[in-house]
Amino acid sequence: MNNILSDLRHIIEGEVSNTKEELEAVSHDFGGIIQKQPRIIVRPKNSTDVAKAIKYAAKQGLTISSRAAGHSLSGQSLNQDGILLDMRNLNQIHEFRPDELWFKADAGMTWKQVVDTSIPYGVVPPVLTNNFEVTLGGTLSAGGLGLSSFRYGSQADNCLGLEVVTGTGDIIWCTPEKNSELFNHVLCGYGQFGIITQVQNRLRKYRPFTRSYFLCYDDLDILLNDQSLLTSESRIDGLVSLFSPCLLGASRANENGIRPIIEWFYRMQITLEVDSTNDINEIELLSSLNFYRHIHTEDLTFKKFIQPIAQVPHPVDTANSWIDVLLPGSMAKKYIDIALKHIPSFIDFRTVPVGSFCLLNRNMKMPMFPLPEEDLVIGLGLYPTIPKFQIQHVTEQLNFLTDLGLQMGGKRYMATWADFDLPKWRLQFGDYWPKVNEIKRKYDPQMILNPGFFKYEQVGEKNESHALL
Repeated sequence: MNNILSDLRHIIEGEVSNTKEELEAVSHDFGGIIQKQPRIIVRPKNSTDVAKAIKYAAKQGLTISSRAAGHSLSGQSLNQDGILLDMRNLNQIHEFRPDELWFKADAGMTWKQVVDTSIPYGVVPPVLTNNFEVTLGGTLSAGGLGLSSFRYGSQADNCLGLEVVTGTGDIIWCTPEKNSELFNHVLCGYGQFGIITQVQNRLRKYRPFTRSYFLCYDDLDILLNDQSLLTSESRIDGLVSLFSPCLLGASRANENGIRPIIEWFYRMQITLEVDSTNDINEIELLSSLNFYRHIHTEDLTFKKFIQPIAQVPHPVDTANSWIDVLLPGSMAKKYIDIALKHIPSFIDFRTVPVGSFCLLNRNMKMPMFPLPEEDLVIGLGLYPTIPKFQIQHVTEQLNFLTDLGLQMGGKRYMATWADFDLPKWRLQFGDYWPKVNEIKRKYDPQMILNPGFFKYEQVGEKNESHALL
């Protein structure tokens, strides 16, 4: 251990440490389910430090992973017995071109820093998640979804260029035209093929005001039809739906005991971005929808609207076992009905956020972000924060919901909780799975980058595994 520490301190310009307190601080992530502890923490000063650390790890037979905000849910930002790169010191904007609608910044920069810089110029990144404290490199490695993703795709779809350090320690600038293979797989690749050190990203002009309509539904089929109408015809700029259970009593006609009688209600929030709220033809917009009650209208400045409503609390001894299932539009009603009936059997349905969102396949281009084959994709999100003693039981049920979604032609958003074995990875990527393995062997031949999340094919298993696809 002392030799590794000494070696790295001689070759790294940034900080290198291995104190007990610092190692423990990076041994868990936001999910709180997986725990891993590295041997060494490196805080690189630049991409050259990252390259040197990767080359050293390869020479010593050590694994190496990157971390910034640590907002992963399945240990994607953790490392066991290897080198952890803490990327937070790489946090500068290098070029900001609001007239040309792009910027270039370090991967450890937060989206909050980007928004604070861009808003005064009347521009903003096309897609923002509900957490501004996460970093560019982190969300681009995962995908990054927001209220406007049905229009603009994921955050990764709005990336224009990347500086990447591969598993062989090569520093490569890549774009959709130059070194495109690496570009297309590092995005949404969870650090498997290279570590992002710098980002060039798109900006867009925004309008100064927003109006949001909060519409209540008591029929899931009607809700899904209205979501499809609004997103496929680009009538709005933002959409999200939240599901609310109403406990109406209990039934004793159940051989397994008392069963709660639950009626689900659905609140769809649609948002328009405008120069003036007087420009909105409200009658035309709302008359085409089939909600049963218009419950609220909210007018905000764009700057206020995009701000996250609140930080998600993370009480001591709890875990965030969140999942997002991406469903083909034609199967969404069937799947959601089953999921809503199943949820009360394993968690406190009264306190767990459940919601829905829409994506359009035509606007999502990243091969490492698999989607159902249909153009309209309905996302179902389930976001329980649970006591740690419930982890095994709850995650078993979440795995059931995952398996059900995959069987119905769905996919998983891998930024959330996932416990995948090889058969699930094959289902997730389908015919593209052999290509994922090929790219891994090409850019990380020693398999040292961020191990323990993806389960790759071993040499000799190839023919058998392809027969199982």
